[in-house]
Amino acid sequence: MEQGHTLLVRVHSSAPVTLTGTLDERDLAFVKHGEGYWALVGLPAWSPAGPHLLTLTAADGMGRAVREEATVEVVAVDFPVEAVALPPDRTRLLTPELVQEERERLAPIFQSVTPERLWDGVFVPPVEGEITSPFGARRSYNGGPPRSYHEGVDFRGEVGTPVVAANSGRVALAEALTVRGKAVILDHGLGVHSGYYHLSEILVQEGQWVEKGDPIGRVGGTGLATGPHLHWEVRIRGVNVDPLEWTQRLMLP
Repeated sequence: MEQGHTLLVRVHSSAPVTLTGTLDERDLAFVKHGEGYWALVGLPAWSPAGPHLLTLTAADGMGRAVREEATVEVVAVDFPVEAVALPPDRTRLLTPELVQEERERLAPIFQSVTPERLWDGVFVPPVEGEITSPFGARRSYNGGPPRSYHEGVDFRGEVGTPVVAANSGRVALAEALTVRGKAVILDHGLGVHSGYYHLSEILVQEGQWVEKGDPIGRVGGTGLATGPHLHWEVRIRGVNVDPLEWTQRLMLP
């Protein structure tokens, strides 16, 4: 598995069991699906290349348990380095205190796990347009050393271009943020969320149900942005993964 990709863990059992597991000491959340149990795991873009320990424990109603171990081989990706020139009126948005405050504001949303799948099929790109910045790119601001990585993908777009929901789900956040600008976050269930940032206009409300392809906002340049574009991201229990993979792979059949 490449850095920044999504790992799908499937366990088949002929009898009901309670499953627990970890990957690098991060807990896995299993759900019953069809004839098996499934868990989605995000591999961070900064995951060290090499073997990572996966543990699984299955317990039945009699208290008997079986523990298995496996290794997941993480392959390094040669992420590009981008030089970003911020205008003076936007540089304050890089202040660590502002960045941390917003992360803490969003952490409970990204860590929440709705115990059912709300999405259906593959995701669709939320806007048509050229990708101007890929997932995982290391970023240097105003000539400084690279100190962060790009947590999603950026699409070029004109201000006012409609932005649609990449898949069905419930609106977990719809408000103006300091760094991310006007933002919408969708809860797709099972700990999967998608984020749409730097909008010029928000077209949905918190708690609203949306279907794949429904308009949720319009492209803008609010927050930490050098021009009009859409930043789109996908997270699994708070871990950013390459959202384009979700447009190419069926996550849970």
